[in-house]
Amino acid sequence: DDYVIRNGKPEKRALPIDAIRKIAELDLGKDTALFRDRNIFMMSFLLNGMSYVDMAHLKLSNIADGRIRYSRKKTDEPYNIKIHHQLKPLLAYFTKDKKSYNQIVWARKRYNDNLKKLAELAGIQENITSYAARHSFASGANEMGIPLTAISQMLGHKRISTTQAYLANLRKGKMDEYQDEIF
Repeated sequence: DDYVIRNGKPEKRALPIDAIRKIAELDLGKDTALFRDRNIFMMSFLLNGMSYVDMAHLKLSNIADGRIRYSRKKTDEPYNIKIHHQLKPLLAYFTKDKKSYNQIVWARKRYNDNLKKLAELAGIQENITSYAARHSFASGANEMGIPLTAISQMLGHKRISTTQAYLANLRKGKMDEYQDEIF
């Protein structure tokens, strides 16, 4: 009875890369919830937009040989993601204990509330939720000219149309660059 099937175009949740940088560069107290949640957001972005639920279920055993290997909870698709140097200091924030689904849902609510505070501190007008890192990763990759098929595979989508729904519209300057290349 509580399940709702969405229809229509999904809301674009991607942030521009400069907004991601502003969040990353915020000077926050190390023992604060905002520090923790900023790090979770950045980890999501640096892990190809990994969902909050998937991050919450990660264990140390998922990390081996400089990579993170796991299966996505939503689709059971396997992932194998390289750990870049920017991610290494953030990995300490993963919990080792398996949490119940209700604990994860409650933690995601707190996380989303803190993301709104982080946006305010960084001077970002866009609405930020746990999915903003995922959408921002996809849109940033698209802006960089990474093929849509590669972005789709990194996100674990089975259909390109799902990936396309994630992408923010290309900025006008990028469209002008493409037009210049054509001409």
